[in-house]
Amino acid sequence: MIAANNTYIIPPIHEKTSPNVCVEIMMDAECFELPVQKNNQLIGSVTLDDCVATKDKSIKNIVSSGFLCIHHQMHLFDVLQVFKSSPKNVCAVLDQNGEWIGILTKNQIIDSLSQTLSIEQNGAILIIEMSSAQYSTNELSRIIEGEGSKVLGLWLHKDDDSARIKVTVKINTSNVERIINGFDRFGYDVIATFGDDDYKDNINRKFKSLMKYIDL
Repeated sequence: MIAANNTYIIPPIHEKTSPNVCVEIMMDAECFELPVQKNNQLIGSVTLDDCVATKDKSIKNIVSSGFLCIHHQMHLFDVLQVFKSSPKNVCAVLDQNGEWIGILTKNQIIDSLSQTLSIEQNGAILIIEMSSAQYSTNELSRIIEGEGSKVLGLWLHKDDDSARIKVTVKINTSNVERIINGFDRFGYDVIATFGDDDYKDNINRKFKSLMKYIDL
């Protein structure tokens, strides 16, 4: 999960690079801008709109200030934090000597993380609320595994104005009634579920009972 393993390899973009070449690279990389360098130093970026609109033979006059760059060994979580603090959707990837390797886009990070974090695997999602002092990854995993399931992914969210946190957990089953009961026994509040077959089955049973009652 490091930048080097997800880098889109392209040659350095210079002021003398033609707009058409930049457009082709952006289309292939599915991004809307490219970092630009001069004398092996990053100087700014160029956008897809400007490359399409210009009549110039090079991008020299449409390079704007501002760019992102990251070390090729940076973890994708850290790269995501870099993108969070910037409106850019692409960054330059540099090696240990500060030399150009290629680019990395937000979409590439999202695709990579979605596979690594098991987002595409089947299973239910639980949102559990608790006090900050009550949170323990080991305890949550123990409760889930005690009911015969496994944790596929876990994410934390904390509101700035609250002492409580929300934990989103993805598990490898769509039948979660026993797991919810387990959390209840240990004082955790399950405030939402998604992809829960038990919940769907319970609703269907209640609906059928209601229809039967109405028919009577």
